[in-house]
Amino acid sequence: MNLIIKSLNFSYQNEEVFKDLNFNFNSGVLNLISGPSGSGKTSLLNLIAGLEKPSSGSIILNDVIQSDNDKFVEPENRNVGFVFQDFALFPHLNVKQNIEFSGKGNEDLFNKLINRLSIVSKLTKYPHELSGGQKQRVSIARALFSEPKILLIDEPISNQDKNNKIEILEMISEFVKEKEIICILVSHEEINIDGQLETSSFNLS
Repeated sequence: MNLIIKSLNFSYQNEEVFKDLNFNFNSGVLNLISGPSGSGKTSLLNLIAGLEKPSSGSIILNDVIQSDNDKFVEPENRNVGFVFQDFALFPHLNVKQNIEFSGKGNEDLFNKLINRLSIVSKLTKYPHELSGGQKQRVSIARALFSEPKILLIDEPISNQDKNNKIEILEMISEFVKEKEIICILVSHEEINIDGQLETSSFNLS
């Protein structure tokens, strides 16, 4: 699978965010997007998810247009898993209920995710009872449990300590390869993985 960003332009409140953006994201690898603050990294994720509409240009998934001047596929029809920077967990649901919210995955996938993400002991906890790092792990589990074609992650390791960062990225990479997911990660800090994982790098400047 591949996702093509073609001649994409986006403005917000009459301010140009980026112009004539052209990227080709492939499945099975970690596509890393870097760039200075204000360059439009999070905006690009929102456009791919259908949470924003581009000013012009196209977003194409496997030759099927998701957004262009004439067509716009609504977010709920894009099969996108999104790990938001603020986690966006439902405060009235416990960890288990948050993960299962999409209703798409199965018991085997659920058990694999909670074990790989070390949140087995947190299933009955509510978001306000979790640390930032734990909330992030739950958010990743929820996104993967929905079995998305596209996985978008805004700041994937910002709330993890140094020892956990590579472990989290390895787990994400494992699922991305196994399920042939198009995974796009945005980070404001450098992700140094020393060639341990298969990645592609893109820059917004």
